[in-house]
Amino acid sequence: MKERKPTGYVIYRGPSLLDGSPIVAIALVHSTNAKTGDMVQTYILRADENPLQAMMAGRDAAICGDCKHRPSTGGACYVNVGQGPNAVYKALERGNYPDATPEAVGLMVAGRMVRLGTYGDPAAVPVHVWQWLVAQAAGRTGYTHQWRNEALAGEHVAHLMDLVMASCDSEAEADEARAMGYRYFRVRANGGAVARGEFICPASNEAGKRKTCSTCGACDGSERGALKASPTIIVHGAKARRFIAIAAA
Repeated sequence: MKERKPTGYVIYRGPSLLDGSPIVAIALVHSTNAKTGDMVQTYILRADENPLQAMMAGRDAAICGDCKHRPSTGGACYVNVGQGPNAVYKALERGNYPDATPEAVGLMVAGRMVRLGTYGDPAAVPVHVWQWLVAQAAGRTGYTHQWRNEALAGEHVAHLMDLVMASCDSEAEADEARAMGYRYFRVRANGGAVARGEFICPASNEAGKRKTCSTCGACDGSERGALKASPTIIVHGAKARRFIAIAAA
């Protein structure tokens, strides 16, 4: 019988850089996400607890840090933890994801786009793991709400921001990120203006979904310079009203 190929690999096991709790980072080979396209997706999970339990108890700080959109704090996170993250955790428990090798990672990402932090914040994982993962990839997308987290080492944040975008929920946050030399991805209220130096996300409804994340690749961090334009999108989804209230607080 032909050996079945893994659907994903563990690329990191160790302490979270956010609070020291045990976490894992898992890269999935394929995705059916219509917005992103078939990118390599990465999930950052507590290694010792089902993500639903961790979320409800507030122990998701290990992988989300102080993000104001965590559900346990009444936030507006769009991720349905009971679906993707929960399924990935159960597959991890079944032993479906072997530890990655350089050869396996090379085959998985060569010529493909990689999404850093499909669930969980990339800041929780040592940045060299992400550098290793994307080294042979065609490109990457990624976002972090931890770009102002003073508990993180400055060197870690600086190298991470080369790879990912600062997640911003207001014009003031966007101005701050720009002043720090970071590109960003800003969510704005319906009717909110697109600021100078911004463009509408090509994968959004307002842009006619003319691209997917895998064919766009604009959200690739600040490595090529902070002056490069940053994308913005109108808040959407079931928790849009909650997001607007939080952003305005």
